[in-house]
Amino acid sequence: MTKQPRERLDATAWLARHLLGPAQVSDPRRTGRDTTEAEQEREGALHDGFERVRDASGRVYLVAKGDDA
Repeated sequence: MTKQPRERLDATAWLARHLLGPAQVSDPRRTGRDTTEAEQEREGALHDGFERVRDASGRVYLVAKGDDA
């Protein structure tokens, strides 16, 4: 029984295999599911309750509205 040489992966193949995960198995043209009313209400509450702030270094983070930070 002879040993087969191991496949040598280039950087792109290594990234695809180890970092990106499995390929998409569903049809990419298929539309996703609709959001529920509860999900829409939660999203609205999050947008209304927080604001984006950029500090001097350019980092962006969220701050609850009404906080004096």
